[in-house]
Amino acid sequence: MAQSGSVSQFQSDGGAPGGFGLPALVRLFAFVLITLSALSLLFIGYIASRKADEIAVDKQLVLLENVLRDRHGLLARDQLGLARWDRSVKYITLKFRPSYVVEEFVSSLWYDFGHERSFLVGPGGRLLMSAWQDDVDLTARDLDAKDDLKAIADLAIERHHAHRITIEGGYGQKPVPASEIHQVAAFGYAEIDGEVMLTTAMAIVPDDGEVALPEGDPVILISARPINAEFVGDLNGQLEYADLKFARNGDGLLKIKSVDGQPLGSFNWDLYRPGAEIWPVVVPAVMLLCGLLLAASFVLGRYISRLSIRLEDSERRNRDLAHRDALSGLANRLFFEKALNDAADRLAQAPFAVIASDLDRFKLVNDSHGHAAGDEVIRTVAERLKDAVGETGLVGRVGGDEFLILLTAARDRARLAALARRIIASVSDPITLSTGAVVDVGISLGIATAPENGASARVIMSMADRALYASKETGRGRVFFAEDLEAPNVGAAVDAA
Repeated sequence: MAQSGSVSQFQSDGGAPGGFGLPALVRLFAFVLITLSALSLLFIGYIASRKADEIAVDKQLVLLENVLRDRHGLLARDQLGLARWDRSVKYITLKFRPSYVVEEFVSSLWYDFGHERSFLVGPGGRLLMSAWQDDVDLTARDLDAKDDLKAIADLAIERHHAHRITIEGGYGQKPVPASEIHQVAAFGYAEIDGEVMLTTAMAIVPDDGEVALPEGDPVILISARPINAEFVGDLNGQLEYADLKFARNGDGLLKIKSVDGQPLGSFNWDLYRPGAEIWPVVVPAVMLLCGLLLAASFVLGRYISRLSIRLEDSERRNRDLAHRDALSGLANRLFFEKALNDAADRLAQAPFAVIASDLDRFKLVNDSHGHAAGDEVIRTVAERLKDAVGETGLVGRVGGDEFLILLTAARDRARLAALARRIIASVSDPITLSTGAVVDVGISLGIATAPENGASARVIMSMADRALYASKETGRGRVFFAEDLEAPNVGAAVDAA
């Protein structure tokens, strides 16, 4: 009996002091599990927020680089008409005529295209002309070997020699469509008179074979636009970044360097960081997980899904901004080229047509009423073109008063001619400006169809450009089909359109 009591006492004493039974183990296990789960979710939230921030930052940098590249391209397209011209070769390269440079060349660069700074650099790095708006300095001097103007001029010379061809009497340059202007133009940044400027340079070359370049380096046209508050504001009208600024220090997010690699400054702005938006949901989810682990996991999964959708929407909006012309709201050059290349890739299944056009008498509007009035005319014409084309195609503005139309739903000559007549009639209607003044412009059209006039985007675009030139040469305010370019009676072909 005594032994039995001893065993009973041992069992009783053994249960009381320990107090660490199954319920405590379960609670401990639950605590450890919930803690580990909470820490895991916090870590996932941290990684997700960092990744979201990295993606957003990369997208913002790429978008700004694309917009700057687009500004370079527009500047170069403006230069092309003057730089690729027999008259410029004759009166600048072969025989420097100051009156031509002042009254026609620089005047057109400033009044037609708004190029604030322009320069002519001759062989050996000799500066022949510099201009601020329409104020021209013809004092010639040799550029310093380290001058940024000389560096970008040398780069333009390299591009020219890479595309130089032999023509009767000397040399010319292989024709390059405006959509591939980067092949012959040099893009870069330069410090000029203490200001950082976006610069574009290209060689002055013949276009019709009436004159030819001599042996040696060509004369280089350089256009520059200061990266000042007005320029940054123009960029941000397309980007919509928070507090976008340009500074001469190199501490910003996107660094700007000269052609020879010297730092000139940087763009900076308040980065959009979507990662912070994760935490207001992650923290409550972790707290709920202490009691309802599965429910919290479900909530977090749904939130991450919503965040992904928001990031995709943000990227879609950014992509739309990068593909839209800031003034007219039409497709810009980058987006139009992509659409044209896509159409060329699908040519076997879906033939298409391209209409190249530019406005008649537009320079008179700018000269008489100012550039603000010119902007109003561009916006009005853009709306009229969209209304005329409707759902049958894509309308784009590629610079100045130049518009392109890609048609995929109508390409037979009769329907194209009817559409062209509607466009000409619509654009030619008087335009009432916000000032009350009434102006009128016209439009000239050149039409090329695929595959009849070519199977590649480059060839079709070139044929449409040639047809446009023919239209303007035969009277303006008309339409010309590329298929009539080789016709013996050009006038009849235009009338037939």
